[in-house]
Amino acid sequence: MNEPANRLKQKPIVWSISASYACLSVLLLFTGCGGSTPPATPAPQPQTNTAPAAAPTTPVTQTAQAQPQKSEEKKDGRKMIDGIPYDVWFDNPLAVAGNNQSVTPVALPGNTVAANSTTPAAGKMKPAANPEAPAAGGVDWKTIIPMPVLESQVKDIRNRLTKNMQSVGTYNNSYLEIPTFTTTLAALAGIVTEHPEDVGWKKNAKYLRDLAAGISAEPLKRGAKSFREIQVPYEQMIVILNGSVPAGIADADEKKPLSEVASMGDLMKRADIASKWLKSNVGNADALKSEKEKVIEEAHLLAAISKIITTEGYGYVDDEGFLNHANPMADASLQMVAAAKSDNFPEFDKGLTRVYKACTECHSEYKE
Repeated sequence: MNEPANRLKQKPIVWSISASYACLSVLLLFTGCGGSTPPATPAPQPQTNTAPAAAPTTPVTQTAQAQPQKSEEKKDGRKMIDGIPYDVWFDNPLAVAGNNQSVTPVALPGNTVAANSTTPAAGKMKPAANPEAPAAGGVDWKTIIPMPVLESQVKDIRNRLTKNMQSVGTYNNSYLEIPTFTTTLAALAGIVTEHPEDVGWKKNAKYLRDLAAGISAEPLKRGAKSFREIQVPYEQMIVILNGSVPAGIADADEKKPLSEVASMGDLMKRADIASKWLKSNVGNADALKSEKEKVIEEAHLLAAISKIITTEGYGYVDDEGFLNHANPMADASLQMVAAAKSDNFPEFDKGLTRVYKACTECHSEYKE
């Protein structure tokens, strides 16, 4: 019974405290309006009002421009460029019979390529000319494979064949690889007959073309008989490269379609050797600088092979799908040339990846 009375006694006390607090609040409010220093909390207000105006200073295109830099990424620990695994390449194309050693191009003599190179402006790496639109209406061989590069490739093949043809034993150890290089030699000699630049044996290039093609015409066999059958044309080719015409050699047509002297299969093996060498030996900027001359030559050769297989007789000259693989491969090869000349490894790396992409996409559609 006393509890309600106690509650009534407590209420006046609470009300008195509440009334006192309200009066104190009103008093503080009036004294604040009378000129006392404002509280510290309103001070940041001007900053919050200017924040929206600062937002447009960041262009929208900045994010879009940064996207191409993300073309290189890692997935499951593997480097990916444009969605292509960087470390996936063709199987070993050739093996030396008997010892199963990989075939690699011999060292290139001289510095003729570096002396004839012009360094493009850094940043935008483009081929010197569009190989699909030569000035004279035919193939622009001067851009695709300049004569100093072509001549060096021919010397490379000559050195290789000289080593292979020393004896029956050296022939037996290398007869499986010989057609790949004699086919390449036949193609290069055929290009010389159409090339605007000169070389010491150019007037006899038609003979070299047909002799090299003859060695590749039939499958070589192991043994002394097969060795002797190609020994004579081999020696005649050396005579031509030395600047003379072999006695009693049969006449040859001045011009002949490359498809008649160079099989596509052997050319693809040589292209595979070039791409494998570039992938294995040019993995960073220092390697690109130290191997510059050879990189330029192998990349030019890749461009030449890419263009050769689009010429009349290979069956793809009117095949738009095939040309959409072969022509980009030629462009990417010339991109590697330009990048090597200016020591631009990232651009070289992109070109090499595009070569691989063109090859794999083409092989998936044109299996032979």
